[in-house]
Amino acid sequence: MTFWEKVIQFIEKYDSIVIDYLLHIGFAIIIFLIGRFIASFVSKQLRKILIIRDVEPTIVKFTSSSARYTIMGFTFVAVLGQLGVQTTSIVAIIGAAGLAIGLALQGSLSNFAAGVLLILFRPFKIGELVIISGIQGNIDAIQIFSTTIITPTGETVTIPNSQILSTNIINYTRQPNRRIDLTIGVDYSADIKDVYKILQGSIDKTSDILTDLSRTVRFNELGASSINFVIYVWVTNENYSAVRTALLENIKLDLDSNNINIPFPTMELNIKK
Repeated sequence: MTFWEKVIQFIEKYDSIVIDYLLHIGFAIIIFLIGRFIASFVSKQLRKILIIRDVEPTIVKFTSSSARYTIMGFTFVAVLGQLGVQTTSIVAIIGAAGLAIGLALQGSLSNFAAGVLLILFRPFKIGELVIISGIQGNIDAIQIFSTTIITPTGETVTIPNSQILSTNIINYTRQPNRRIDLTIGVDYSADIKDVYKILQGSIDKTSDILTDLSRTVRFNELGASSINFVIYVWVTNENYSAVRTALLENIKLDLDSNNINIPFPTMELNIKK
């Protein structure tokens, strides 16, 4: 009996079993192809969405790759189940391994989860001026586990993402305009009405102060060594530092030209014998 005759005899004897296995193999191949297509489609669409939202390229690559491998993992388990492999034990092993890894890396996972939330809700973007955990600076990088800030003095500060979500975030760049708040103290001998006029004149001569928003000069308090006035004016974000400096310079020059002193803090001592 030739080889092919033996093969034909085997198929005739076990035809139902052979057909059943062939069907399972065929369905497994179909499941694999569909899973690979879905993984590739989801990965590409997620990448496009993150790119449109101007997310950091490293995060885009990591997130899209993670989505693809996750879907392929589920696909692999489904293929094994279709081939008759008991997947219950495999899922249990994967779950136990995931639990062990999660317990060992719970700090890193909390930073990862916080990084995902920062990407989704975008409380700040790269280049924006913020204060986070009392640290002021421009956002340099938003990564999966941490965020990097460059301070005005050139220091690079890396903050864990979980810490960022648990504190207040002050974003100075998100709004187009910003208010300058100044407190000016003058000598008690100064005439209040004259000081009003001088401060208002200093504001008027300072360029780039927005005229369509309120300008406030108000007597605020009787201080320990001075009478204090507050000034509130609005400027655009990009002009904030320059206008604040120019306004302070004009105030100092105008007060000096009108012989109004800005007193040093003083303390009066009474000595009893």
